Amino acid sequence: MAQDTQPGDLPRLSKVIDLKLPLTWLLGVASMIIVGGFGLYQQVGNQGEVLKELKDQLKDLKITVNAGNNQAATIQGEIAILKFRIENIEADRRGAK
Repeated sequence: MAQDTQPGDLPRLSKVIDLKLPLTWLLGVASMIIVGGFGLYQQVGNQGEVLKELKDQLKDLKITVNAGNNQAATIQGEIAILKFRIENIEADRRGAK
């Protein structure tokens, strides 16, 4: 592979590496990264608080659902007893005729 440099010149790759970026660009990019990091930190903190609130609401909802399930089971039991009594009363009426 032939080299594209003259004797005494630096190789082409080192010329590319030696390019200098303006300091204002570097400071601007660094400040944007830092500000973005702080913004991300705040968003994560806010999401954590929202998740805690949702977790508490879910716990309350779970308690309410369990209470509703217990109440539904109680009502179903009472309905079954009432159906049994009605069937007995109807049987007695049929037997009395």
